[in-house]
Amino acid sequence: MYRLLFIVLISPVLCFSQNQDLDNVAGDLVFLTGQYVQPAAQATIYQSSSGWFKNAKTLELWDVDISIQGNLLFLPEKKKNFNVSEADLVNLRIQGDQTSVAIPTALGGESDVVFEGLINGEALEIDAPEGLNLSVFNYYQFQAAVGLWKGTTFITRYSPKIKINKTYYQVFGFGVQHNISQWIPSIDTSRFNLAALVSYSQYNVSDKFSPANLVLGTINSINVEGNSFLFNILVSKTVNKFDFTAAIGLTKSKFTYTMGGDGEVLLTVLNRALSTLDGDETNFKSDLGVNYNFNKFSINSNITFGAFTNLVIGLNYTI
Repeated sequence: MYRLLFIVLISPVLCFSQNQDLDNVAGDLVFLTGQYVQPAAQATIYQSSSGWFKNAKTLELWDVDISIQGNLLFLPEKKKNFNVSEADLVNLRIQGDQTSVAIPTALGGESDVVFEGLINGEALEIDAPEGLNLSVFNYYQFQAAVGLWKGTTFITRYSPKIKINKTYYQVFGFGVQHNISQWIPSIDTSRFNLAALVSYSQYNVSDKFSPANLVLGTINSINVEGNSFLFNILVSKTVNKFDFTAAIGLTKSKFTYTMGGDGEVLLTVLNRALSTLDGDETNFKSDLGVNYNFNKFSINSNITFGAFTNLVIGLNYTI
């Protein structure tokens, strides 16, 4: 997700020359970058949209529920690599005898694939980037909820900036959960509860690397910023001290990508090319959760299913 070296290497030339070779290489690089980044961007959506609820019940007015949560995102093998054929490229070719090859996404591992091409008769070689090289991406976050009027709960969450390998991750967000059962006379809330939840998350993923000194400046970071809205319907049933919850949800997300460093002209050209990757994404997901209550404490677990599987385990205290 964070080592877009193929764009970095070509960016100085963009400032001095406009020709068909250059245009074709730039197009190839944007294509490869999009394939590389997309799985990690999608993974971030599932991380930020998980663990917002313990159950569908209401908090009493002005009750406060404080949580610390561990978040485990499982990275499927099919999201760790993508296939590239020379038929997908215009200028670049795969070095060696192969005409198609699998290279890592931002979630993948190591690679020895090299792309080569020509600009104005000059040979160009570009190493395929490497990925996070993990099976499980984990971090922790804090969450707090306060009971308001008419069965409404306000929720906020925050994750401190954490480092995993060379990657930095941070998220914050807020949401509102409203109990629907109270408005439907035929529903017996002693048996189960029905609620709706809407949340907003903003997240930042960045990679700091050794400064690359180029002709027009220096590149030292790649940043991905995302905004995501979650719309959830959930139902829960209480059995003794346990709450069992199921939910279905829809996320609407938007991403932007920027390089950091020094050199206004260089960064302007580079980030203009990266802006072609900005876009929106819609995902469906489902959740299952179990919450165990004891005194003013509870322990909850929530697992999210979709393109990725995400597990949240939290320790909660109600004031």
